[in-house]
Amino acid sequence: MRYGSNTFSKTNALLAVIFWILTIVCVVMIFYFSSQTGDESSATSGTISRFLAKYFGGMVTETVVRKAAHILEFLALSFFTYLAIYNTNKISVETSYSESGVKIIKSDNEMCIIFTTWFSVLNAVVDEYHQLFVNGRSGSISDVAIDMIGVVVLMLIFRLIFTLNLKFKGKTEIRYNE
Repeated sequence: MRYGSNTFSKTNALLAVIFWILTIVCVVMIFYFSSQTGDESSATSGTISRFLAKYFGGMVTETVVRKAAHILEFLALSFFTYLAIYNTNKISVETSYSESGVKIIKSDNEMCIIFTTWFSVLNAVVDEYHQLFVNGRSGSISDVAIDMIGVVVLMLIFRLIFTLNLKFKGKTEIRYNE
């Protein structure tokens, strides 16, 4: 037992539902944007780049807007996915990944990071594959790598926050042995 009691956390259950809904919304939005034809996507990027150019000068090109959109979409996806997994794992304070028979992953935080990254990579690959079938669009492995910039940066930030929070509280991470 992780905390020695068999209680159900209504707060974590509610947060899990909210974050899973937001995760699904992100997946749907990514699919929607990748379903736009090349002309529609270019028009959207062009409008945003012209708007931003007013504030940043000519430095904001359509390419910069597209690449930033990739990073931000997947940063948002990984943000909501991590929090959904984290809160799902906390619904029952007695049961967690750490009590499973297989101990490849050494802590609950690592489990959240690994599953979030896996889910985000899967979505990035499916997104680029989907674009192969959209008129005027093409799928690119380099776009998957750009998508992963947002994911990796956010996972590093979450890991840093987790570690600093433990240090601030004078605790150490619970590590599970094989």
